[in-house]
Amino acid sequence: MIKFFCFVMLCIMCVSLASAQSTVPHPRLILDATTLANLRARAAANTSQWQRLKQYCDSFIGGTVNYPDQATYPNVPNIGQGYQGSGYWAPLWSEALCYQTTRVSDPTNAAKYGAKAVDIAVKISIAPGQPHAENPCTDSGFVMRFFGVGMGILYDWVYDVFTPAQRQQIYTTADAWQTNWEKSGGCAAFAYAHPVGNYFAGFFHAKTAMTLAMAGEDPNTPAEWTDWQTRQYTTAAINPPHIGVQPYYAAHMAGGGWPEGFGSYGPLATFNMSLPAWEVKTATGTDLITAPAPYTFPVDVGEYLMHFTWPTRTYIDDRDTNHSNGDSSAPPPSSTDVGMFMQALGVQRYWNSPHANALQQYTHDVVALNGDDADAWEEFLFYDAAGPTAPLATLPLSYFATGPNAIAARSDWTTAATWMSFRAGPYIEGPGAAEEGFDQGSLALVRGGTPLLLNGTGWAVHEPGGNVDENNVYADEFGGFNHTVFSGNRTLYNIFYVRKITGSTVNDPYGQISRSAEDGATTHVAAFEEGGRYVYSLATNLEDMYRLDSNDQAQVASWSREIVYLRPGRFVVYDRTTAGNATAGNTASDQFLAFHVPANPTAGTAPTGEKRFDVNYASNYAGAITTVLPANATTQTLPMYPASTTKKVWQIQIRPPNASAAQKWINVFDLASSTANVATASAVSVTSANAVGTVLVSGTTNQVVLFNANAATTTIAGPIIYSAPKANTSHVITELPSNAGYSVSVVVSGSNHNLTVSPGGVFVTTPKGVLNFAVSAAGIVTDPDVIFADDFGN
Repeated sequence: MIKFFCFVMLCIMCVSLASAQSTVPHPRLILDATTLANLRARAAANTSQWQRLKQYCDSFIGGTVNYPDQATYPNVPNIGQGYQGSGYWAPLWSEALCYQTTRVSDPTNAAKYGAKAVDIAVKISIAPGQPHAENPCTDSGFVMRFFGVGMGILYDWVYDVFTPAQRQQIYTTADAWQTNWEKSGGCAAFAYAHPVGNYFAGFFHAKTAMTLAMAGEDPNTPAEWTDWQTRQYTTAAINPPHIGVQPYYAAHMAGGGWPEGFGSYGPLATFNMSLPAWEVKTATGTDLITAPAPYTFPVDVGEYLMHFTWPTRTYIDDRDTNHSNGDSSAPPPSSTDVGMFMQALGVQRYWNSPHANALQQYTHDVVALNGDDADAWEEFLFYDAAGPTAPLATLPLSYFATGPNAIAARSDWTTAATWMSFRAGPYIEGPGAAEEGFDQGSLALVRGGTPLLLNGTGWAVHEPGGNVDENNVYADEFGGFNHTVFSGNRTLYNIFYVRKITGSTVNDPYGQISRSAEDGATTHVAAFEEGGRYVYSLATNLEDMYRLDSNDQAQVASWSREIVYLRPGRFVVYDRTTAGNATAGNTASDQFLAFHVPANPTAGTAPTGEKRFDVNYASNYAGAITTVLPANATTQTLPMYPASTTKKVWQIQIRPPNASAAQKWINVFDLASSTANVATASAVSVTSANAVGTVLVSGTTNQVVLFNANAATTTIAGPIIYSAPKANTSHVITELPSNAGYSVSVVVSGSNHNLTVSPGGVFVTTPKGVLNFAVSAAGIVTDPDVIFADDFGN
């Protein structure tokens, strides 16, 4: 009964939208009256953005628009399709936008722009199978993102310039392209059924733009719009197994991001998954962003970009796919895409998002630090350089994107800040796309523009030798298993590994797999907390992301990763792991943590039983990694990959000193600016309670972090008795009962503090079960702010 009621309500909505869309005059996509008035006012003021766009539009007047099967890369003033239609992209948006901007104020030039836009529309909308036509199945439907979206935008924005015959040609071809994409088992079948992937994103935007633009003339649009709502967007129960955009993005993409990375596919894919909501709003009046079942991804994008870009504003978190550009003079893959920030700002401005003014300031910074390489049309449409700003200090210092289970945190909003990125969730991309990385539980760390802990798959494809390493990365992630380490084992992540290896022969493929929540994966960030002086996160069930061995036994039986970020620049990482199927015949199980750094590390001084690695990169000290637990761990450092002509990534492997399946690991990452400022990390001596931890000694101020030695998501029971050096010290204890009172007593004995933390008292844990207090050198227990003022204790 409930499903029937929902479907009836959905159909009612379909009818109301179908009738509403046909009555809205053109242009009805994005360019509503307010937006057009603003654009025309900026053109009248002759802003630099308008001058740039007009010059670009004028550059094609007098040239020829080539058919798709003609010269693809002609020189200006001519236009060709470029790579599968990308050559039409900027000209079509630009000419149509110039037409709408000048249609009233400068009809002479507007006529030229409109004629050029019509010429492009006619050339790209030749019916499939006819001479000069583009095949909608080219590259499994890749071309839809340019041709399909282009047909919709041009039809709407220069509607009044077309002849009736031209409009009929466009909507007839648009219908045929949709039919090809939606055909059961058709050329785009691998992407059509799943809403996360750059192929689907191009289709989704194209179907939205074409259907809304052509409503009222194309007799097929009512059925196409109903299909958009019931299958593409909402997915009524009558249409399995198709996954709808709104429910899937609410579950897996809330907070933003793009699981294919920002080095190749992310910028255009986020554009194509953001603009449809704007187009639906202007064409139908329906606000998908604030609906009872909201689609927040378009406004979340801007938040994600600000938080997951390096402090220098020049580089975006480089997880997932990054294609080498093969050009030593070009910026590396995942460098900041200025146009993407402008588009995200335009969306936030339209919806009056709370942080739109801060995003304006951030976009100013991105332009100033990276140069303005955005297309002229997207800059004029989405970015008013005179828009209001807000200080970046008004933004929070950490961000949790709940959909992809991704966390970013930083010390401050300066370009020299310390920054972390952490991800731990199920695989969320379409299973046929194979662009999302296999790195759940992986951490990246940067100070300013100097990385200490890398996303290796992104860093490896930088120049020099990027093309070689891209092949190496591809073989590592997707190569056929041939019993060697670097083919198909996904070795380049900052995660826990278990493998069965005899000598140099690998017995079974290892590493992570593309297991989704729908497949049963329960991997997630179980706890996240912004604590001011610290940021706390706990990821559990990471074992769900790993391959089974050839006997269908778990190679990783359990893994949880806990991170305490001590601002401004120290990170304590606690891993609880259990290797599955520890032995198989005479084949021993090899278990280790892997961390990747940008240069061959050097050995530093560490307490007995520990190892320290100092990393220097590009004449800058990046920081240090210290192994605390297990005591007497063994380590190995090797360059990635053996076939690489230029070594850019080094892997530090940390192994336990024994063969026990269950292990507890503590590693400290200190992003100090010099070796002298690195804290000495040692294991805490705990005499009561099942807890483990580390003390960080630095000058006259120390830090202690304690963790639960039992299973993740349980809590530490009873009193905790431990000792620490006598000094001003900040203490963080995690995995205690939430909102619980504790007492803290300290006995000063020689050079030590002997502490007892007992249930019941005035010090109260946070909702996530974290207790944070400070002890002065004299043994006085107080709030950390009393001792450390505003320096976060470093």
